[in-house]
Amino acid sequence: MVGLVLMLFAQNVWAEEKSIFNTESIRSQLFNRMKDRKEEQKARKINLTILHGVFGRMTDPESIWVRIDSRTEFRKWTYKLSKQSLNLPRQEVRVWLKYVSPSQSVSFGKEYNTWFKKKVVFEMSKIFYNRNVRVDYDYSEKLYRLQGVIRSGDTNLNLWMIRNGWSYYLLPDEKPEEHEELIAAEKEAREKQVGLWKEELQQ
Repeated sequence: MVGLVLMLFAQNVWAEEKSIFNTESIRSQLFNRMKDRKEEQKARKINLTILHGVFGRMTDPESIWVRIDSRTEFRKWTYKLSKQSLNLPRQEVRVWLKYVSPSQSVSFGKEYNTWFKKKVVFEMSKIFYNRNVRVDYDYSEKLYRLQGVIRSGDTNLNLWMIRNGWSYYLLPDEKPEEHEELIAAEKEAREKQVGLWKEELQQ
């Protein structure tokens, strides 16, 4: 009788130990799975090079604020961009335009320069406000900001700015894929004498 009791007790202890072992094994697997998932999410954030959003506004002729309607997508940028490149209430990120700069292109006196830069903002906003845009960008880890080429449908906004005489083509150290198009756009603006290429400004 005593032997039977001891046998049953030993079986219960072994069952409990087995249960504890299984629980710890499952817990360990779940922990490793969550860890792997977090690492995968971090990798996806770093590899972004294309941004989709809506043309929100222009507060200066050098950059465009792009609105990201998806809260989840917007939050990815809140830890990567500086305060100057992020607007939390509007869910906007600021994109600095590549290959163009109206501020550096215009040099016809303080009064005209001020008017010209305001005119660029007005014309761009009038045409592209609230349109869906795609941004091909470079991320500056030093400045915590985005610099890119913005497209709305088939229109390249950087190219459009040059074609309409709102900026010279600022040639970078390395020629971009759009180099020939940008050169052709500046030539077209010069021939049509629009914006910076107006005849009275070239004298």
